[in-house]
Amino acid sequence: MGARLFVAGALAVVGGFLMLASGYTSRGFLYTALNVAEPRISDFLSGMAASAAVLAVTVLELIIALGGVAVMVGGLIILVSHTTTGRTLIYLGGGAGFLGLVVSFGYAVYKLGGPSPVLAYLPYWVGLAMAVSGRWLAKGAR
Repeated sequence: MGARLFVAGALAVVGGFLMLASGYTSRGFLYTALNVAEPRISDFLSGMAASAAVLAVTVLELIIALGGVAVMVGGLIILVSHTTTGRTLIYLGGGAGFLGLVVSFGYAVYKLGGPSPVLAYLPYWVGLAMAVSGRWLAKGAR
């Protein structure tokens, strides 16, 4: 394994860890958003449609929570020289991580305002940037 692949895998693993660790802090925002939305869903939808909407929000939350895990696994797969599979997992996990960041960040800006949400999600941004950098470095590396 070349140094480039090692650095790419290590960046992805550390980035995934940061996404996962800081995801627990944003998890409260997602649960709060779900708890705020759940009673209001029945105002707009009823029966099976309301249940489906609540289920969709819950599934979205799970995908977002597992984004960091997918990035970490992708980094580990790159470390064993399976770059295409690793890059794909990083892509999927990074996309889910970005979606989680946007939802949590938007909620925090709405509730708190000012620069504090930017600082609160700094580890998430750094982890996501490391994951994207690792994916980019693994491109074409042998």
